[in-house]
Amino acid sequence: MAKDLGKQQIAEQFLEKALAIGSVPLAEGIEELADFEWLKNRGYQLFQGYLFGKPSAISLTKISI
Repeated sequence: MAKDLGKQQIAEQFLEKALAIGSVPLAEGIEELADFEWLKNRGYQLFQGYLFGKPSAISLTKISI
């Protein structure tokens, strides 16, 4: 992402449209620190991906509501 102009354009357009309708977009599939930093610097606030942890069974996940 941080080095792919096409992906950057998609991410920027998605963020713009999400914010325009009052949504908080989630950036998924984050695997590299550079990608996380690039997205965070553009305004993304929610992230998911291997950079933050491996997938696990829901039974192993603590959920707070």
